[in-house]
Amino acid sequence: MTTMTITGDGISIKREVSEETALEVMEVAMSDEMNDDAPTVTVALSGEGMEFGREVSETAGVEAMDVAVHGGSRMVAEREDESAGADGLPDDFFDRLSTRQRVMLEILLESDGEWMRGTDIRQKMREDYDMDVGEGGRATAGVIAGLTRKYNEEFRREMIPGQWADETQQHAEFKIGEKYKEEIQRGLKEEG
Repeated sequence: MTTMTITGDGISIKREVSEETALEVMEVAMSDEMNDDAPTVTVALSGEGMEFGREVSETAGVEAMDVAVHGGSRMVAEREDESAGADGLPDDFFDRLSTRQRVMLEILLESDGEWMRGTDIRQKMREDYDMDVGEGGRATAGVIAGLTRKYNEEFRREMIPGQWADETQQHAEFKIGEKYKEEIQRGLKEEG
């Protein structure tokens, strides 16, 4: 097995991946055409006979994470709650939310099921919630990665689905998932 790490402003992910997946991640990193103005992350691979590190665009970092997740990799650290999302939100869901995760859920609920670009989410976090949030997509990716680390990818995708906003794959957009929408609304209202 090879250890893959992706680090950047507000994000730090570590996964064990197969050699085959590591080669695919390396291919993604090597083919990245980085824009000088775009936010970056560092993708690193280390294992028996393999050491690789490269600064790539945030977009390539997200693609590398996607390859790792769908390439049969597994988290290095054990998750506390593998059953999240089976029959509703975990009992401690609202207790475990960070402030940024809570605010992002509130913003997505306000959009009433419509897709929102990460740039618009971050702008609302800054302007409407007076939060210190970075300009680049790493801030949004970090909030989402935190939910994935606490629970699992499938649960996070059902709660906050994401997609590329256009064919350039430079901007991601998100919305609140229907499966947990009402439960999240009730929980946030009860806390507010």
